[in-house]
Amino acid sequence: MGDLKVGVVGLGLGRHYVAAYAASEHVGRLVVCDPDADRVAKMKQAHPEVAEGYEKLEIMLAAEGLDAVSVVTPDHLHRPHTEQCFRAGCHVLQTKPLATNLEDARAIVSASEAANRILMVAHERRFRSRYRAIKEILEMGDLGEIVHLRVDAIQDKRGQFARSPWYASAEAGRTALVGSGIHEVDLVRFLMDRPIVSVSAYSNRIGTLKFPKDKTTAALFQFEGDAVGQVTVTYEAHWPKGKRLDDHFRLVGTRGLVVGDQVGRDGLSGWETLSTDASEIVTGCAGCVHAFLDSVVHGTEVAVSGQDAFDSLAACVAADESAAKGEPVVPEALSGSFGQQQNDYFLGGASSL
Repeated sequence: MGDLKVGVVGLGLGRHYVAAYAASEHVGRLVVCDPDADRVAKMKQAHPEVAEGYEKLEIMLAAEGLDAVSVVTPDHLHRPHTEQCFRAGCHVLQTKPLATNLEDARAIVSASEAANRILMVAHERRFRSRYRAIKEILEMGDLGEIVHLRVDAIQDKRGQFARSPWYASAEAGRTALVGSGIHEVDLVRFLMDRPIVSVSAYSNRIGTLKFPKDKTTAALFQFEGDAVGQVTVTYEAHWPKGKRLDDHFRLVGTRGLVVGDQVGRDGLSGWETLSTDASEIVTGCAGCVHAFLDSVVHGTEVAVSGQDAFDSLAACVAADESAAKGEPVVPEALSGSFGQQQNDYFLGGASSL
C-alpha cells in the first residue's frame, strides 16, 4: 500500500473512480464526498477501503490534507470545486467536460498552473480497449492516411434526465454537444492527432424531450491536411429494447477502414475483430485513474492535460457557434500563461498516450 491520500467528490459516476483508487497500490488513504449522505454510506459499505465520508468538499479538504482529488460533480460545479482543490494544494483528476464555457475552462487551467499542481481531465473514451487498439493500428500506419472519421452519439436521455434532473437544467449550461458529444469530439481529436482548422455545424431542438438548448447537432471538423471528422449527437433517439442495429464508429483510411469493432486492411481477405471491454465505462475510468496516479507518483506526462481538454471543449463551442451563425468557425485557443503551448499545439497537439 502506498502513502497517497486521495479523495473523490461526487459519487454518481464517481463510484467508478472510488473502485479504481481502492484497488491501487499507490493509495494509502481514500475518502469520499457527496451531499447525499445515503450515497456516502453505501460507498463506504461497498468499499471498506474508504476511510471516511463527507457531505461537504470544504470540510473534507480542511480535515484530510489530501494529495489528490477526483472531481466527478455536475458540469457547472467543475470550476468552483476544482479551484477549491487547487487552493488546498491537491492534484486534480476532473471529469469531462473541462467546463461548459471557455471562460471557466481558462480559469481552471490557470488555477492549476498557479498552484503548480497536476490537472488531468478524464476523457475516458481514450482508455477503452477498442480505441487504444485503433490508435495503435493508426500509429503503425496499417490503415494509411485518415480520409474521414465519424463518431456518433445517438442517445435517448429520458431516463437519465428523470434520474438526475440537473443534466437538463439551465444552470448546468450544457448543450448536447458540450455535455455529451464532447466524448466523441475528443475521441476524433485523439485519433486524428492534428489541429482542427475549421468547424461547420447544424443543430435543432426538434422533439418532445425538455432541454434548454440544442438537443441535436451534426458537426464537421476540417483537420490540418484536409482529413474530415464528423460527430452527430442527439438526445431524441427512441431506441427499442434489444440489440442496436448500427455501431456509432466509422473510420476510412487510404489503406483500410474500421466499422464498429471490425477492421479491414489492404492485403487481408477478411475482417479482424477488436476486443471490447465487458464494461467500457469501468475500463475507461480505471484507465484515467491509473494514468493520473502515474503522473502524480512518477512524474510521467499528463495523459489528458488542461490544454488538451480545452481544445476539445473549444471545438464543441465552435460547432455550437457555427450552428447558431450558419457559417464556419475557427475554434479558439487557450491564451494567457499557456501562450507557448497555444503556438505549439493550436488545436490538437500530440497526445501523450
